[in-house]
Amino acid sequence: MQVLIVDDIPVNRKVLCQMLSTYDYEVIEAEDGHQAIECFQKAHPDLVLMDIRMPGVDGYQAAGTIKELAGQEYTPIIFVTALKPEMALSKALEAGGDDFISKPINLEILNSKIKAHLRIREMSHRLNAENRRLSHEQALIGHFFENTLKQSYLDPTIIRHKISPMTVFNGDLLLAERNPDGGLFVLLGDFTGHGLTAAMGTMPVALVFFAMARKGAALPELAREINHKLRALMPSEMFFAAALLELSADGLTVSAWTGGMPTGYVCSPEGGLKSLIPSRHLPLGILGDDAFDSSTQVLSVEKGDRIYLCTDGLIEACSPEGESFGTERLERLLSGGDADKFTLVLESLAEFRRDEAQHDDISFIELKCDEVPALGNIQN
Repeated sequence: MQVLIVDDIPVNRKVLCQMLSTYDYEVIEAEDGHQAIECFQKAHPDLVLMDIRMPGVDGYQAAGTIKELAGQEYTPIIFVTALKPEMALSKALEAGGDDFISKPINLEILNSKIKAHLRIREMSHRLNAENRRLSHEQALIGHFFENTLKQSYLDPTIIRHKISPMTVFNGDLLLAERNPDGGLFVLLGDFTGHGLTAAMGTMPVALVFFAMARKGAALPELAREINHKLRALMPSEMFFAAALLELSADGLTVSAWTGGMPTGYVCSPEGGLKSLIPSRHLPLGILGDDAFDSSTQVLSVEKGDRIYLCTDGLIEACSPEGESFGTERLERLLSGGDADKFTLVLESLAEFRRDEAQHDDISFIELKCDEVPALGNIQN
């Protein structure tokens, strides 16, 4: 470990050098604050022993500059001075110092302080390296999410959606893709947990979804393959609550596979609630192939009907008083005569939560039962 000794008196530097050589520290010297700054820029020592009273640039000024040059890297500065602690300690710490030792120096105390601060420096390096690794992983997942959204067929004339992650990364997932017959597959799902861990599970789901939708797989086959992939890749404690819908090209037929999701709703063009879409299966990723049930339900719909799906983050959203938004409140909103139920629900949720912190990812979508626009007519 390299230590920079800063003192304008040569004999003081010599004594410190001899003391530190006992513990095999590599030592470099500076005779004033200005030279100390130059030495730091060239050598980047692991720790600085800084005198306070020096001509020109004193120890306080030099410490402040060195801390600015070090940036996010922890470089401990221990002030070494004959001044009384009550006179110098407060100002030394304000200037950027990390510790203080009085003259005459006790070698054992000095070495203990040096070792303690070098351990902190090592831990800081490890933490910074871990943060850089996490930042890189976050950037990769962020790139994946951005490109996934670009691939999804989110034509606002057919699908309206609101996705509100609790953290930077989202455990909720919305995907939409045309099939070769001109119909539309839609997936809304919610991984256990939230943040980066939950977001990582969305990658295999998206890869399977787009590949099978584009080759024209049937809805039961799509559900089974996603379950198989998650069962094979993800830890046993992670699973994926999901609703999978298939809208025919003419908008007259909707099939659904739902597992572990809140109830979905079918509403008429006039605004009334027509029917419920209960969750009939366990979430994806729990059951093995033999036990998995891929059966779907055919929904009774007419052209112009709207289907509403949400993740449990919406149902469980809290008010400042601790009350949950709840299923009953959602059903009352969807049962009324308002034509624009999508906006009504979101505005009611915002008014209900007010400034209450978000405790889970929140997703809400509206799917219109109508002819799926040709690819060339997508509105972005």
